[in-house]
Amino acid sequence: MYSMISYWLKFYRHECGLTQQQVADRLKIERSTYTYYETGKTKPDIHTLIKIAKVYNISYTKLLEGIEEDLDNAVADIHSGSLTEDEDTMKYRTHATTKYEVELLFVVRNLTPKQRKEVINLAKKLVNETEASK
Repeated sequence: MYSMISYWLKFYRHECGLTQQQVADRLKIERSTYTYYETGKTKPDIHTLIKIAKVYNISYTKLLEGIEEDLDNAVADIHSGSLTEDEDTMKYRTHATTKYEVELLFVVRNLTPKQRKEVINLAKKLVNETEASK
């Protein structure tokens, strides 16, 4: 899915007069990986966004401009019912998804499977600690 991040990656690459291969070489990644970032097939993690911003000599926040619109669209998809959820996911769902939750989802999607498990375990631990302190 094409996103604002994808748009800005392509925009700033053109502004700098660089090819995808030149950017990929500077990032020490495959050109296809960078191409996936520009087409929205995958999203770079925050560390990669910072490296890309350095290549373009801009603040990484410039690459995040307009991301709120992407989040709004994701929330609209969730509320329209176009996304399906399995039974395990539904047991935790008690109300409409907030922008904060969608933003967290975008962040988590950029993690490795191992990192995702760590985040889930940490979140569960925090919930248990909060409930125990009540």
